[in-house]
Amino acid sequence: MTTGRSLRLGEAVLGGAVLTLGLFIGYETLMLGGAGGNAPVGPRLFPFLIAAGLLVIGGTLLREAFAGRIAHERGIELDWRAVALVSGGLIVEMLLIEYAGWIVAATLLFVLVARAFLSSRILMDAALGLSLAVLAFVVFNYGLDLGLPGGIPGEMVEDFLAPAEPAAE
Repeated sequence: MTTGRSLRLGEAVLGGAVLTLGLFIGYETLMLGGAGGNAPVGPRLFPFLIAAGLLVIGGTLLREAFAGRIAHERGIELDWRAVALVSGGLIVEMLLIEYAGWIVAATLLFVLVARAFLSSRILMDAALGLSLAVLAFVVFNYGLDLGLPGGIPGEMVEDFLAPAEPAAE
């Protein structure tokens, strides 16, 4: 049987972990290079929004835990494997995005989140994640002029989309 004290401790640990993840993503986003061109909204907007959401959720969980409120009578039934995969995916993305580029980082994040949702088709998930990452890269870089970090795959996409130079006569 779970006691109220252990429930509060569990929620406090979860809130602290979510808060720490939000701080990490906010810090890594702040350190992320690359300006957003002339657009008023840069490529760091969405990571900052995710970090802000995690900070609010983590802070709320901590406040509720310290106030002694129990969210669930039977305790938190949390799928720690899924939480670890999604959290690991976000951390890997933040660590890789500047060096390996958006396409690689976003594809890995997609695969890890798909595994968190119990998908067992890794190659299909990687292909779908790669397709979505390339689409987002093209839309952000060419449609919105926001300049997502490319890395080697981004350079390949840019070379593919660059207009051909006329042949010298």
